[in-house]
Amino acid sequence: MIDGSQVELSPASAIIASGITSPARLRILEVNGQAMYVIQPPKGPQVIVSAKTGEVVAGISSEAAKSIAQSFSGTAVKTASNPLNYDQWMVHHQYDRYRPFYKVSLADEAGTDLYVSQRSGEVMQRTTTFERSWNYLGSVLHWIYPTVLRQNWVAWDRTVWWMSLVGISLTIAGIWLGIVRSYKSAKFNQGAISPYRGWMKWHHVGGLVMATFVFTWILSGWLSMDHGRIFSTGEMTDAQAEAYVGLTVAQAAESVSPDTIRAILPASEVEVSAVAGKPYLLARGPEAAPQIAEIRDGKVAAQSNAFPNDVIWQAASMAYPGQTAERPTPIPADDVYANLRSSDGVGGDGLRIILNDAANTAVYVNPVTGRVIEVIDASRRTYRWLFYGLTPSIFRSSPTTRFGNR
Repeated sequence: MIDGSQVELSPASAIIASGITSPARLRILEVNGQAMYVIQPPKGPQVIVSAKTGEVVAGISSEAAKSIAQSFSGTAVKTASNPLNYDQWMVHHQYDRYRPFYKVSLADEAGTDLYVSQRSGEVMQRTTTFERSWNYLGSVLHWIYPTVLRQNWVAWDRTVWWMSLVGISLTIAGIWLGIVRSYKSAKFNQGAISPYRGWMKWHHVGGLVMATFVFTWILSGWLSMDHGRIFSTGEMTDAQAEAYVGLTVAQAAESVSPDTIRAILPASEVEVSAVAGKPYLLARGPEAAPQIAEIRDGKVAAQSNAFPNDVIWQAASMAYPGQTAERPTPIPADDVYANLRSSDGVGGDGLRIILNDAANTAVYVNPVTGRVIEVIDASRRTYRWLFYGLTPSIFRSSPTTRFGNR
C-alpha cells in the first residue's frame, strides 16, 4: 500500500521533474516500499519520480526485483536475470513502455518465472514450464511469433497479413478448381460428382469439404490482422478521445495536491485521470473496491465505485458534437455485439451509449475506469459478423492465449 507520509511532491511537480511535457498517463505506485510517480509519455518508456524527494529514479535493482517477486508470489526466489529487453514471453509491444525486465525465477515445482519491470517495479508477466512448452507448440508456431520477428511489430504485422492473404487466395483457387471438376463431371459423366475413382475421388470430394474449414480458419486469421486496413478499429479518433476526457493529464494534475492523494488512500495505485473535462483520482488496491474521487477546488468533492452515468453521457456528447447521444444504459444481455466480443471484452457491467447518427454508432464504456472499451459503427459491425459471427469459434484463429496477444 502507498504510504501517504511519503507523498510530498505534487503530480504537477512530478511531471516537471520527469521532463515529459504531455504525459499520456500518470500514476502513483508503491514500489518496494517507496511511493513513486510513474509517468508515461505518448511514446517511449515510462519515467519514475520519487514522490518524496522529486528525484528521477533510474529504476529498481536486481535485489529489489527479487523482493517484489517474493512478496507478489509468496514463494522463495531462486534467481534473477540481468535487465533484458526481449525474450519470447515479453515480446508483445504492449510491454514496450515497461522495458527492460528482470526475469525472476521462483523456487517452485511449476518452474515459474515472473517478469518485473526495471522501470516501475510492476510484475507484468507470469509463466510456468508447462505454459511455455505448450505455447511454443501453439501461439509461437501458429502466429509466427519468434522473438526476432515479433519484436518488430510492423514487420510481423505485414508478414502475417500477407501470408494469410496468400493462403486465402490459394484456398479459393483450390475450391474453384474442385467445383469446376465436379461441374464438368456432372455435365459430361451422367451426374457423377467427381471425374475420379477410388482414393482420388475421395481426395477430390473430401478436399472440397475440408477446404471450407481451411478457408474459414485462414480467413479468421487474416481478419484478426486487419488493424484498420479495411474495417474500422473500434477506437475513437485522437480528436474524439481528447474531447471525451476534456482535460490533458497535465491539466488534471494541476488540480491534485499531496493532501488530495492522501485523502483517497489506502490504495496500492492511484491514477490521475479526467472525464468530461473534470479531474479525477482513481484508487485501486488488492483489499478494497476501486474508488473514484472527483476533484473540485483542489479537494475530494465526491467518491464512488463508478463514474456517474451523467458524466459518461456528457463525455460521449463532447466526443461526438452535433450528434444526439442517448443516456447510458447497462449493456443488455441480448446485445449481440457485446457478446461477439474481442479479448478486451465489452460485456459484464459495462455501459452502452447509442448515437443517433447515420452509422447508428454504439459506444461501450467501462464505468469503473471511465474509459471507452470499443466503438461499434457500421464498419465494425461488419467486421464482428465476419470474424466473430460467421466464423465458428472452434475454427477461429483468435488471439486469446496467454502469450499470444496480437
